[in-house]
Order: sequence, then C-alpha cells, then structure tokens
Amino acid sequence: MVVECDRVREAISARIDGEDPGLPADVLEAHLDGCAACRSWAQAAHEVTRRARIGWPFLDHDLTASVLAAVPAAPPGRRRRVTQRAGLAVVAVAQLAITIPLLILGHDHDAGVHAAHELGSFDLALAIAFAIGAIRPALSAGLAWPCGVAAAGLAGTAIADLIGGQTLGADEAQHLVAVCGAVLLFWQARTVGGRAAELDGAGSPVGEPGTHRDGERVQRPGHGGSEAVA
Repeated sequence: MVVECDRVREAISARIDGEDPGLPADVLEAHLDGCAACRSWAQAAHEVTRRARIGWPFLDHDLTASVLAAVPAAPPGRRRRVTQRAGLAVVAVAQLAITIPLLILGHDHDAGVHAAHELGSFDLALAIAFAIGAIRPALSAGLAWPCGVAAAGLAGTAIADLIGGQTLGADEAQHLVAVCGAVLLFWQARTVGGRAAELDGAGSPVGEPGTHRDGERVQRPGHGGSEAVA
C-alpha cells in the first residue's frame, strides 16, 4: 500500500496526540522505513510535543548547578555558633565522664573517699555549666568567668605538681577538658555579645536608648513605668 507523505505525517501527528491515525500501524512503519524525510519529520514532531508538554526550556540544559548555586550557604556566624554549642556539649560529656569515678565510686589515686566526693562535686558543677552553655548560649557570659577561674586553678595546680614531681602528666591531662570548656564559654560569650550588639544597633532608634523594635518591654526616659514596644 502506497501512501503520500502528507497523509503519513497527518497520521503520525494524530498518533502522537492519542487519536486514531487512520492508517494501519504496519503501513506507517513501512513508509517510515523507506522515507528518510518522514522519519526526520516524525522525530521532530515527537521532540516538539515532548517539549510543549513538559516545558522545553528546562530540557535544553542541566539546571543542577544553577539550582545548587541559588541555595544560600549557611552564614559564617551560624556555623560558628553551631561549632561552639557542639564543642561545649562534647566537653560536658567528657567532664561528666571524669566526674563518675570521683563522685559515684569515690575513687581517686591520691585522695580518700570524702575528698574524692568533693572533687567529684566540683567536676560535676563544671560539667553542668558546660551543658548549660551548650543549651543556652545567652548564659555563657555569666558562666565563663567562674569556669575560667576554676579551670585556671586546676591547670595551675597541675603544673605546679608536675614541676614538683608529685603527679604524672597522664593524671593531670584530664584538667585540659575544663580548660577547653572555659575557652569555649568565653568564645561563645563574645559571639553572643557581638550579635546582641548588632541586633540592638539595628533595632534601637537613634537618640532613644533602651528602646527596641523586638516587642520587648523597656523603660522609656520620662515615664514612670515600662511599656511594650511593637
């Protein structure tokens, strides 16, 4: 059966649209096998239809790189805060591990049970302080100095005992945990303080100290009480 190219192309178009082509499938395939022009036309028709249905601009190139580039990277400040909190959490767990033999088991190389319990209570307080710093970074400023003084005292006595030959370096290395925790608290307190200063500067109108746009209750000059600022 011989059919004209125009009739075949109409049938191909109808088949692409899900309609009855009006010609037997074997007749269409036989014509396409012998007609390069109709084969090319059929391929072009399929491509145009596919682009029209799916959206042709998105099929011409891979958009993966541009999509990933459009995703904003985590700001450095946020990564720093996450690092600080994670570090304090790790230090708190390590300090708690040091506490268990002293506080619960009453075991220490050079101290009795009572002294070990007292040392364990001291280490437990440090572990709790580091854990609070990890959970509530805003409290770091209040925790940093007490923990810093305690860590400095532990490190100082450890160095003095090492110089005097009264202890081993391995026994005193555990105090580095307290030192690391104190350093992290100071670092976090500085970060939180700097961020608070930025927010305060952005939210306080010039010439009206103490007023913010965060909806918090503040004291205005010339007023007897506080009021909520929207």
